[in-house]
Amino acid sequence: MPRMARLDAPGSLTHVMARGIDGRVIFSDDDDRQEFIRRLSASLSICGFKCLAWCLMDNHYHFMLRTNEKPLSALMRRLNGGYARWFNHKNSRRGYLFQDRFKSVLCQDQEYAKQLIRYIHLNPLRDGMVRSVAQLGSWQWCGHGYLLGNPDSLGKGFQDRWEALRRFGQTPRNAVSAYLSYFADGVDAQHIEKSGDLPSEGETEIAGSHKGWPAVVGDPEFAREAMASHRTSTWRKHRQTDYRGTLTKIARQICAEFSVSEDDLLRRGWNNARATARSAFCYRAHFEELLPLSAIADFMGITMSPVLLLARKGKSSLSNAVNNQIK
Repeated sequence: MPRMARLDAPGSLTHVMARGIDGRVIFSDDDDRQEFIRRLSASLSICGFKCLAWCLMDNHYHFMLRTNEKPLSALMRRLNGGYARWFNHKNSRRGYLFQDRFKSVLCQDQEYAKQLIRYIHLNPLRDGMVRSVAQLGSWQWCGHGYLLGNPDSLGKGFQDRWEALRRFGQTPRNAVSAYLSYFADGVDAQHIEKSGDLPSEGETEIAGSHKGWPAVVGDPEFAREAMASHRTSTWRKHRQTDYRGTLTKIARQICAEFSVSEDDLLRRGWNNARATARSAFCYRAHFEELLPLSAIADFMGITMSPVLLLARKGKSSLSNAVNNQIK
């Protein structure tokens, strides 16, 4: 069965997480982390998203992003797919690097946003990678130091400092002071492993996102509006009368990306550019544009079963194509 469509809301704040398959290490040394940061910075620039908070652990990572009209997958395809191929090549390994697809929780831009910034940046302290809040300020692999104004922080290349700090004060100096106070309030000296823990509703939604559920944190009205928008986009992203026009538009985009003709896209083929393009076309049409399998099958002149198979294969094919933009 196809996975549930991800909950996207243009201009929203989103908590993004990804973990290594079976808990394996995804950052084995600083070179790995530097490469990942390079790809993150380039991908954010291409998509136009803002990063407010971030943290790289050994076997997982966290971001807090403000998106725009582009879907979150526009960033994550480039980032996770490209990094996984680089990591595998470096380490002479094959297979998946990340545990399933990335996880995301839509967040209301109120008190929870401040809690989330603190939660993400306290990860290294909770896990014992640093010993104190003071040491965390100079730790390279999270955005806390950049919010404090550390000139050597890697966050200066891609993190939007004021977008994060403005929640704590009206001027940079006041905001940093208030952020530090708020940050310290979240540190539990007796139980470091619980420092910065999120409210129960946040933890519940994160757990749900790991099971593939659309996840959202905010007041009841915000949650209702977000889920209503999600249902509408899932089931009625395109009117039935627009299916063929939408499919034609996707086909032209895929043909341009893979250098095949529109006639070739509709012809069957194995292990060649045409087959790769067909897979990418089915993936984009079904999983991104949410078009029904029956409409795609009718457009291609095949049955629904091979469309679903092609769509599943298309995820890696499409990632290969778009990732070339940042190499």
